[in-house]
Amino acid sequence: MNEKLSVDATRLSQALKYQIHVAIDYCHTLDPADVLWIEVYGDVTVEGRDQVEVKDYSSDLTDGHENFWKTLNNWLDVGFEHQKYVSLVLLTTQQFGVRASLRNWSDLDAAQRLDALVEIHQAAEKRYAERSGSQDADGADVSQSCAGSGRRERIPDSLKLQRLVMAAEVRDQLLQLLPKVKIITGQPDLRGLIDAYKKKYLRGVLPNRKDDFLDDLFGFMTNAMKMSTKWRFTCAEFDAKIAELTARYVVGTVKFPRLDAHQVGLEAQAIDVRDRLYARKLEEIGGDEALIRQATIERLSAQKYISELYSDAATSPEDVEDYCNDHLRLHCSSRLAQIGRSNSTLSHPERQSASRTFYHETCAQPVVRFGGFDSTPVAFRNGVYHLLADQDSVNPIGDLQWRLWE
Repeated sequence: MNEKLSVDATRLSQALKYQIHVAIDYCHTLDPADVLWIEVYGDVTVEGRDQVEVKDYSSDLTDGHENFWKTLNNWLDVGFEHQKYVSLVLLTTQQFGVRASLRNWSDLDAAQRLDALVEIHQAAEKRYAERSGSQDADGADVSQSCAGSGRRERIPDSLKLQRLVMAAEVRDQLLQLLPKVKIITGQPDLRGLIDAYKKKYLRGVLPNRKDDFLDDLFGFMTNAMKMSTKWRFTCAEFDAKIAELTARYVVGTVKFPRLDAHQVGLEAQAIDVRDRLYARKLEEIGGDEALIRQATIERLSAQKYISELYSDAATSPEDVEDYCNDHLRLHCSSRLAQIGRSNSTLSHPERQSASRTFYHETCAQPVVRFGGFDSTPVAFRNGVYHLLADQDSVNPIGDLQWRLWE
């Protein structure tokens, strides 16, 4: 299986990956009100600022290279509103050819750029006329037969593009967009682009987690829902994702949010919990008002902690869900084991007493650390128990109960 099929899409896949990583770099330049689009107005677009065409090629960027002329032709399309952009960027891995007059592009004003394009086009027409043996290169798709050869000289694709770009009917439009055109050459290949990103943005991430960071970020950028609808990213959502991944993969640990315990206690007192499922489960095992009040404080604390974590982009809903599910599985297994050890002759009050003991022992267990935080408050972990107990589950295995009877 070493030979690639004729329909192998490896190159196309690599080009898309390269484009996405370029888009990631541009996302880091977004101002708060900016929006970045992929494959909507062009390869990568920062609304109202930059329109970027991305080319991952190994050959030199010569004066007649199709990448350059095709890009200009795209920007001259009647459906493309170049007036909306400050910069029109051709970003390519190519280096300028040794004899390319385009290599001085950034030093030329609009008139000089037009003169350079005119010279390139005229030279291409001359070469074509000489090759075809025709003195008339007026735009026909084929020339007269080459002398004595009986063949017709095909018009090169690059020359076709040059004729479109240099046509008299688009000259005014060309003059308007030329000052905005930037050519950025010599960009690293995909591997080099990734390595450069790691050096620039991921110095604080654990060395063995840098690839995980980038894989998660790439997954965020290629979300199927975004790709199939509006493939766009706001500054706020990109920053939130970066903050979340940094908190997950950063070197060292992160401080857990702090709460005003007194204020939480006051808020908990004002909550009517008589009909709440978690409170009824505690009443079922003979829990008194003080026990239920403490549970309410812990449940409210967990809610506030989670809200703070989300607002700080310090974690994701998936991380919280995983933490909760792990504790639910452990609790259910521990409870079933406790039931198995229970004396079947116990009276109901004795079972309630044993259940309360089980409850207190569970809440007194060492706290499993959440994510990469330096410590995890007991109120958060115990609050998670009460959040889980407040969910009515039809599945006995997924239902958090405190009673030690079925």
